[in-house]
Amino acid sequence: MDRFELEEQLTECASVQEELETILYKVGDSPKPPTEDELQNMLIGVIELCKVRHERAFNTFETLVKDGKIL
Repeated sequence: MDRFELEEQLTECASVQEELETILYKVGDSPKPPTEDELQNMLIGVIELCKVRHERAFNTFETLVKDGKIL
């Protein structure tokens, strides 16, 4: 692990914007709008992915600090 891996993981955390834009398309512009259940499932999925991405980035950060690679 190095700081570049951490930077990559932090960048992945920002992918939530793309996911929300996709959901916005489905809600506003898709010829077949989502059902309430489909919309809830998409949002739950985004929330869970965000949690996992942040957890992974934080674990990488903790490891880098522990190993003295980040002061």
